[in-house]
Amino acid sequence: MNPTFDHMLSLLRASLNDSPPDIPLLSTNEWEQLFWLARKHGVVTMINDAIERLPDDKQPQGDIALSWTLSAERTRYHYAHQAQVLESIDQKAQAEGIPYILLKGMSLSRYYPRPDSRPCGDIDICFPHHYQQGNTLLGSPNAPTEGKHSEIVVDGVTVENHRQLLDLNYRSQKKAEEYIWKSIDNSSSDHFLPPMADMVYLLMHTICHLTAKFKLPLRNIIDWGMFLRANRDTLKPAECNKLLRQLGMTDAFNMLTQLSSEFIGADLSMFISRPLPKKDITRMRELILTKKYLEPVPKNLPVLKYFLAKIKRHWQRRWLYRYLPSTRMERILTVARRIL
Repeated sequence: MNPTFDHMLSLLRASLNDSPPDIPLLSTNEWEQLFWLARKHGVVTMINDAIERLPDDKQPQGDIALSWTLSAERTRYHYAHQAQVLESIDQKAQAEGIPYILLKGMSLSRYYPRPDSRPCGDIDICFPHHYQQGNTLLGSPNAPTEGKHSEIVVDGVTVENHRQLLDLNYRSQKKAEEYIWKSIDNSSSDHFLPPMADMVYLLMHTICHLTAKFKLPLRNIIDWGMFLRANRDTLKPAECNKLLRQLGMTDAFNMLTQLSSEFIGADLSMFISRPLPKKDITRMRELILTKKYLEPVPKNLPVLKYFLAKIKRHWQRRWLYRYLPSTRMERILTVARRIL
């Protein structure tokens, strides 16, 4: 594995487990490489938490030290502002008697040792069965009534009000959406999805990155691990496996869980029903670190060579399709559309 990635994971585990960081003495150039890699994956502030606990002689020095500090301060400032906006939304929702559910980033941050170390791009929220009232509460009564969600800027923060929780391109996504809404209707949970429904939502949301662009962001994998670790005593592996089989998402679940267990340094083996092939683990690491499976086929090729190159590219990605939320026939049709 890339040494810089190794150092990043080591510091990340120290931060997430509140354990002593242990890395060798790095040069200024190595700290710069580490900073840009951490920035690319959205984990600068988490790693900075560990850096601050390193001995003085092992900490970065000079301009690069300032880059780490300023980036972390910006993340925390932005999170604090988002928390203020969310508090304002909460007060209005309570005053009007409208229930809401917090999704994704701001919801997941509660599982981190320091919630404000988990950067959140926007606020994702859902007002169950009160979508239009939610738009009005957020200050935009004329927001679109169709589509997956509206985007409304509240005091400089983008708030996505979800009418629909998932992309609904495949049968498993539709089944998952139906399951989550039933769980919401039967739950008394205050402002958060019930754990099983949240598991399904996070799984589908993370895998959608693979489905759309063959990307698997490191931060999403860490989110998954932190969620499972926090809910180890609540989620029952047997019940999870039964639901995953119904959704056809067992392989995807095992893949994310095995990767996140390694990346955050937590024992999640009780959830893994079937370990991944070692070859696939190596490929997934490559997918996270490089653009090996993302390079586009040049469009200036002759027509026949262009289509042959696209077929070859999808053949190289064939191992990935078992982790997507689609049936075999849906995968064939998806590949056909992308080639044509």
